[in-house]
Amino acid sequence: MNTDRFKNYQEDVKQLVLDFEAMERRGASRYFDVDQLETIIDFYLETADGDMLEKSVSYGEELFPTSNEIRLRRVHLLCFKERYKEAYNLLKQLEKIEPDDTDVLYALGVVYSALEQPRKAIQYYHKAAADGYDLGTIYGNIADEYVKMEQRAEARSYYRKALKTNPDDEHSLYELANCYEDDGLTDKWINYYNRFVQEHPYSSVGWFCLGEGYMAERLYEKAVDAYQYAIAVNSDFYFAYMQLSACYQALGDSANAVAALHDAADHTQDKAFVYFRIGETFRFQNNAVTANTYYHKALKEDPYYAEAWSSMSICYSYLREYATAIEAAKKALKIDPESPMYLTTLAMIYADSGDYQNANRMFERAIPYYSDFEQGWLALADYNIMFQNYDEAVDCLTRGLPDCELVVEFNKRLALCYLCTGKRNMLFNAVRACLCEGEEGLREMLEYCPALGEDLEVMDIITSYRQENRQDRQ
Repeated sequence: MNTDRFKNYQEDVKQLVLDFEAMERRGASRYFDVDQLETIIDFYLETADGDMLEKSVSYGEELFPTSNEIRLRRVHLLCFKERYKEAYNLLKQLEKIEPDDTDVLYALGVVYSALEQPRKAIQYYHKAAADGYDLGTIYGNIADEYVKMEQRAEARSYYRKALKTNPDDEHSLYELANCYEDDGLTDKWINYYNRFVQEHPYSSVGWFCLGEGYMAERLYEKAVDAYQYAIAVNSDFYFAYMQLSACYQALGDSANAVAALHDAADHTQDKAFVYFRIGETFRFQNNAVTANTYYHKALKEDPYYAEAWSSMSICYSYLREYATAIEAAKKALKIDPESPMYLTTLAMIYADSGDYQNANRMFERAIPYYSDFEQGWLALADYNIMFQNYDEAVDCLTRGLPDCELVVEFNKRLALCYLCTGKRNMLFNAVRACLCEGEEGLREMLEYCPALGEDLEVMDIITSYRQENRQDRQ
C-alpha cells in the first residue's frame, strides 16, 4: 500500500483511515464517532480521493443522519464533484438550522463564487469573517472575487490584508503582483514588495515577486539580485531559476543565462522544456550545432515536443543539411498538422534548399491558417520578394496588415515593394507608417531597404518628420 499519502499526517489519522479502509474491504461495519468520521472524510477531501470521499461521507450519513457536520462534508463532496447547485441547496438548509455557523457561511461564499456570483460570495465571506477565524484565507478569497469583477483596487486592498494576517499566503503574494501588473502600477508594486521582504526576508515568493516588478521596469540587475535571494531561501524554486535566466538573457549574459537554465533542469520534472530553452539560447546566437545538441536532449525527454523538432529543423537548414532539416520539420508537422508556424518553417526550408515546387505547395497549405499568424504573411511576402514578385508580396502584406502588431515589419516590406514598382503615393504612405513608430521604425526601414535613403522625396518626408519632432520637444 502506498503510504506516501500519509506523509503530512499524524499516526492517529493514518490509523483511522487504515481502519476505515480495512472495514470497507471486508464489507463489514464498525462504529466510528462523529469526530473520527470527520477526520477520515477530511483526509480524503485533502488528498482528493473522490471514491473514498464518497464512501466515507455516505457511511457517516448512515451512522449520524442528523449531524450537520457530516452534512456539511456532503457539501464539500458535491463541490469536489462540481455539483454546485446541489451544494447550494443543501447549504441553504443548513443555514436555516445554524445561521451563524462560520463553516456554513464560508462554504456558501465558496459556492456562490463557483456559481459566478462574486457579490454574493463577498457578502458571505464577510459574514464568515465575523468571528475573526482564518481571516487570511477569507481576505484572499474576497480579493479573488474583486478580481473577477475587475475591481483591482479593492482586490489589492484585500490581498494586502490577507498578507498582513498570513505572510506565507503564496496565492495572495502572486495575485497582488498580478493586480499591480494589470494596472501598470510598477512603482507601487516594487515599493510594496521591497517593504514586504524587509519584514519577511525568508519569503522566497516575496523575493520572486519583487524580481518580477524589477523585470517589468527592465531593471534587470536588481531583478537578478531579487531572484538570487529567492533561490537562496528556496533552492528548489524552479521559476526563479527560469526568470533569472531571462534576466541574464536581457543583459546579454548568455553564459549565466544557460547556467541558470541548467540549475532549473535540476529542479523540475519537465526537463524537456528547459533543454529546449537552452537550445533556443544557442540558436539565437547562431550556434546551431550546440543548439541541436540540446534539442536532441529535449526530444529524448519528450519525443512529441513539436516545437523542438521545428527549431531543430531551422538549425539544420542553417547548416545546409536540408534533408535532415526537412525530416525534422515533417516530424513537427506530423504532431501538429495545422500549425501555421510548422507549415511555414517547412515551406522556407524547401525554399532554402531550392525545392520551390514543394515550397509553393506548403505555402498553399499554410495560408488558410494565417489569419492570426503575422509571421506567416511576412514569410510568404519575403518568398515573393526573393523572386521579385512584388505585386504578390503586396497582396500578402495587405492581407496581414489590418490589426497587425508588427507594424514596421509589414510597412518596411511594403515600402520596398512600392519603391520597386514605382507606386509613389503608396510608398510615401508606407514610409509614414514606419515613422509613426519613431526613430526605431525609421532605423529598421532604412536598414531593410537602404535605397530609400537615396530617394529625395522619401528623405523630404523623413526630414519633415524630424523637424516636427524637434518642435514638439521644444
